[in-house]
This record gives sequence, structure tokens and C-alpha cells, in this order.
Amino acid sequence: MRKYAISAALPLVFTAVAWGSIFDAVPPAANQPLSAPAGTAPAGDAPVRVTTTTSLTAVKMQSKLSDPALFKSVLDYSFPPELSGAAEKCRQGETDECYFSYKGFEQDPNAAVAAAANRELAVLSVQRGLLKQALKHARQAAKLLPDDPYPVLQSGWILLEMGKYKKARQAFADVMYLTADFEYVSSAKLGSAVSFYLAKDYKKAAEALQYLYTADPYSISLTAYLLGASAVHIKGSARLAPVFLQQALEHDSNNYAAVKLLASLAEKNKNTLQAWQYYATLHALDPQNERLAQKTAKYQKELGAKAEDYLYYLRLETPIAARVESVDSPTVRMALYGLRGSPAPAVLQSVKLVASGPARVQDEKLGTVKNVAAFQLRQLVYNPQTNAVDIMDGKGQVEFSAKRPFTFVLEQDDRTLLVRDAQMQDLFAADLSDKELKGALTVIPQAGGMMLINTVRAEDLVPALLAARAQDVREEEALRALAVVLRSALLAEVETNPQAAYHITDNSEVFKFNGINLVFPNLLEAARQSAGVRLLGAVPGVYADCGPLGADTITNTQTKPAYAFSPANAAKYMLANPPADLVSKPQDSTQWSGVKWAYWIDAKDVEERLAQKTKFGRLRALEPLKRTANGRILTLRFTGSKGEYVAQTPQEISFLLGAGSLRSDFFDAAPFYKGKNIRSLLIRGYDTGLGTGLCLQGAQGLAKQGLNYLGIIKYYFPEARLLDTKTGKIN
Repeated sequence: MRKYAISAALPLVFTAVAWGSIFDAVPPAANQPLSAPAGTAPAGDAPVRVTTTTSLTAVKMQSKLSDPALFKSVLDYSFPPELSGAAEKCRQGETDECYFSYKGFEQDPNAAVAAAANRELAVLSVQRGLLKQALKHARQAAKLLPDDPYPVLQSGWILLEMGKYKKARQAFADVMYLTADFEYVSSAKLGSAVSFYLAKDYKKAAEALQYLYTADPYSISLTAYLLGASAVHIKGSARLAPVFLQQALEHDSNNYAAVKLLASLAEKNKNTLQAWQYYATLHALDPQNERLAQKTAKYQKELGAKAEDYLYYLRLETPIAARVESVDSPTVRMALYGLRGSPAPAVLQSVKLVASGPARVQDEKLGTVKNVAAFQLRQLVYNPQTNAVDIMDGKGQVEFSAKRPFTFVLEQDDRTLLVRDAQMQDLFAADLSDKELKGALTVIPQAGGMMLINTVRAEDLVPALLAARAQDVREEEALRALAVVLRSALLAEVETNPQAAYHITDNSEVFKFNGINLVFPNLLEAARQSAGVRLLGAVPGVYADCGPLGADTITNTQTKPAYAFSPANAAKYMLANPPADLVSKPQDSTQWSGVKWAYWIDAKDVEERLAQKTKFGRLRALEPLKRTANGRILTLRFTGSKGEYVAQTPQEISFLLGAGSLRSDFFDAAPFYKGKNIRSLLIRGYDTGLGTGLCLQGAQGLAKQGLNYLGIIKYYFPEARLLDTKTGKIN
């Protein structure tokens, strides 16, 4: 096996959104630390992870991050029944009707009704970019209910968004007179820290951030990023910036801003290798960005032919699994090297193949045209002069040329085929790691290159799909539940489009395939133990982490949160502490980013992506339109100085805001203005993906509580039936 280099920016580039994740280019070992793992080639001058805490400090920090107060919520989601109709109009995307419905209650003689209406109007006004109006409503709510800390906190954040930093800090201080509860205190302290940061008082910002860094487990990655960004500007502290930024990625591998700043620092320090790796990360996520394309082209040219060696591609000389028993089951056609953010496969210029057993090349009209012995290398190369694919032996001699599809067929179905050294025109369009296959490989020549389709038995594929999605799930029953969901999703795809050229790609939203060479015995056992069991009457889906409110009918805690959607309640929920009995609670109290997350976003990046869609100008407002019953954002309107754009899917929203780095569609945004234009955003959110289907970490938690895999499936798919295809029995 060839050793492989690890990109310094790896934790971001190769982590999935998170929609099952949104970001869905997950090669093997996606969540590696920034330092290269044992057994890998050192990546030149790639940065090594540094820790700034002694073991004693780390113990104290862990103790503080496990305080019971962190799992107690005091937030009140109740609102007068008179306002329920207005909330439903907001949810349906009837934004004007919603707004004016609330306006009808802002002067209601009942103080509780008027205060609730004003809280809602404050949130809606911020979303429309009407900050003076928002502040008026928040202050009116505080006046009506002087003991309620929420409108005071609201006022502080609105003042902060307006750029009135001193007044914002005073409002945050006033919150402390009304409550000592962590949810309010942490938000107020974060607001104060951000006020110093935006005012460019970086020393005071760093001082304020230190409390959150050691006391708030839900914002560690954000505060680490802000500490790193502040260190850049503090005399004598610039050397600490990469340390904090790497820690930001360590605690949340989707922290786009941290990679962006690391790229800038590498460029400033003239570290060609690091600059190449970080800009390659950003460019892979935002492939149409001309600025990033220019950066990567510059550093790729400086590194020359070896540039690709410093990206994280798994490289194998020969098959690793080599011999794997096959399980009789329906066949699936899987297109290889699926494009990032697209349902289509890559068009390759060349690829190498090595089989662990004898194989033959089968032309669709000519029959067998070539026999290939075990472990003999064959290279497929697209020839632009003939518009055909040439099959070459190990010495580069052409053995056969094809313009029609042809197939590599293994003579023994327990043998494997290694696909390696795939090449395409755009280095960043897909994960080009080597991967080992079961079944047959069909090569389809076409203009510009070739597509690869793997025809494989569904049960042979399930363990590898488990390997790519299971992450740190170790509980046997959780793995069996995931196997059932993936098997059900596979068979549903086959049955929906039986004649399709391919049913899935290896990088689709649900399915991730990195090769059967990465399968461990526990995954094979999970697939074997659940073999033949599939879901009926439910849409099978998977997402990584879940908060208290998963799908709209599912909760991940014994006590259902007393939550009902309204714009203000959705904003409140983003402040809420997860409960102590959350089934997806991480064992490591510094690793909450999958459940509760926060990102700093530069508005210029958002404007650049929107400029790819329409004539947009400067960003001036973000307004959620349609939502789910719980308030997950389905469509979002971006208003600019030259036009507006409505993002129509959660995936598109995630791309426009964070190049796909947003973990889910359940979030709110705090926009920070300079004049009429937004200069940066703080996005706060809960859980990953769309919140539907099987929550992996929730399944892990339920398994620890004693549920078997059938019970876990019933928990997340309460309306589903389970079919055992071996017996025909339906539960």
C-alpha cells in the first residue's frame, strides 16, 4: 500500500453535512486530526496540532464543561393562542401576512399578548434588515414585562447588529440583573465579546472570549476561531493564531472561517504547501469561486507535479480485501466518483485496475475481448483523437480500444477489483481516492472521457456503506439499525428506477462508498445479523447528530420540550441547553458541535456565491420563508443592493451561506451591519442534516440504554413496518 499525505485542511474538506451532512464528499477516515496519523507520509510542512493546556487544566476544563447547569433549560416557549395564526403564516412563507398579523397585537391591552407580539416583531424586523424598528419592538416587550430577560437580551443583540457596541454591552450587563441562568449568561457574554471584536478592540475581545472557551461547551469552536482571529491583531500573539484556529477545527471540522483564515496566514507567511492545502480545501467546497480558483492554480503551479500528493487521497498498490464472500441479493448499479454537490458521476480521463482474481473484458457486442490474470495492472485512458477508451497493459501497450461500453468481469465472485489513480480535468470536483470493489465494473466511453458503473449485490455493498456513515458509532444494535436503513434505501432506489443506467453514486446524499477495503469485522457482522430486514411505509434516511427536536414528530429526550414554532421561539431554541438525558449526548464534553453549533461568516463570501446566481450586490437582509412545523428553514430570501435571490432548498441555503458547511437547516442568523450592508454573520444552529430518518448518535445512545436494533428503528420510524424477506413476516 502506498502511503498517503494528509491535507492540513482535512477536517473541513472531507467531512460530510452533515445532510447526511450536506457536504457530502467523505473519503476514508474523514475526521482525522490536523497532524498526520501514524503510518502516513508526512505532508511536508503541514501544521502539527498543538495543545495549549496542561493535563491539569484540561481536567478542570472538562469538569467545568460537565456542570449540571449546562443541561438545564429555563427558556419559555409559550405564547398566547391569539398569535398562533400569525406563526403559521410565517411558517408557510406568507411573510407580509405574518408580519402584519403580529402588528395587530403590538398594542394589545393584555400585556402578555402585546409583549409576545413585540418579541416576534423584533425577530421579523431583524430578518428584514429593519434594525431600528426591531430595537423599538424589543424595548417595548421589555417595558411590558420588565422581569423577562429575553427581550433585554434581544435588545443587546440588535444594538450589536446596529454597530452600537457600548449600548449593546450595557444591555448585556442588564441581563445579568434579571437571571443567572447559563443560556442567558453565555449569550450575553458572547455578545459582549463580539462587540469588542467588531470594534477592533482585540485584547478585550480575547479576554471576554476566554470565559466562553473554558465554560461553554457549545461554542468552543466559534470562540477558538474568534480567539485566533483576535490573536492575528494582538502584538506578540500572532504565533498563537494557527493554534487556536486548528483547535477550532478540532472541535468542529466544518468551521469554514477557520480554514479560510489559516489559508490567509499561510499565504502571508509564504508557506506554499499550507497555502495550497487550505485553498484546495476551500476551492473544493466552492468550485465556481474565481478567486479561490486563482489561488489554487497559483500554488499548484508553484508545487508542480507533486501538488496532488499533498491532498488527502488514499492510494493502494494492490487489493487489500482481495477475497470476500458474496451474499445473494438484488443487484445495484453504483456510479463511481460522484461529483461534490451533484447527483452525477465524474467523467474520468484515466484510471488503473487491478483484480485479485482472474477477470475478463467483456464488450457488449463482441463478447470477451481480453482475459486478465490476477494482480495484473491494466490502465484505461481516454484518447481525445479517437474519442475512445484505450485499454493498456502494464507496459503502456494498447490491447483494445472501445467506443462502446465494456465491462470488467471477475471470474470468481469472491474476488475484488481495485480502482486506482483516477484522473479527471478538475482535481477538486470529486474525491479521487482509490477504492476496492465487489461485482463487475462497466466502463462507458463518452465525449471527454469515461464513466464507471459498479454492478454489485446489495448485501455486498451494505458493510462498506456502513463504514462510510458509521463514524464513531460502535454499539452493535445501532450498527444493525443503520444497516437496515441503508439496505432499505438501496432497494428502494433499485425498485423506483429499475432500468436506470445507475441507481446511486458513491457520493450521494444517503450513500457514501469508500471501498470494501475499509470494512471492519463488526460492520460485516452488523450487515449479516440484519440481513433481509427492510423498512416498509417509511422513507429511509440517515443523519449524524440530533438535538432535542429531531424530525417534526420525533424527540431525542424522554421529556418532550414544551416547544411550538414561532419566529422568536425558533431563535430562543438556538440558545437552549440540550437536556442531560439527550440520547445523542457526546461522551466528550468538548465535542458538542454535531448537536449545537455556531459559525462566523464573512458577508463577502456570501455575496461572491450569490453573484454566481444573479446580479446581487451587497448583502442587506436574510429572511426565512417556508419552514417545517418545528421551524427548520426550507427556503431563504437573500436581499442585496442590486437584487434578491431565493434559495429553494436547505442544501442551496447551506452552500450560499457557508459553502455547504452549515450542519443543518435548523438555525438562525445574527447579521452585523456596517451602514446599510451586512459585513458578517453569526449563524447558530442545532443538529445535522434535515432531522429526518435515523439519527446515528441517537441510535448509539438508545443502544446503550438497551434497545435492540428493531426497537431503535421503531423509535425513529414509528409509522414504519419491518419486512423480513427471508420469512416474509411483517412487524
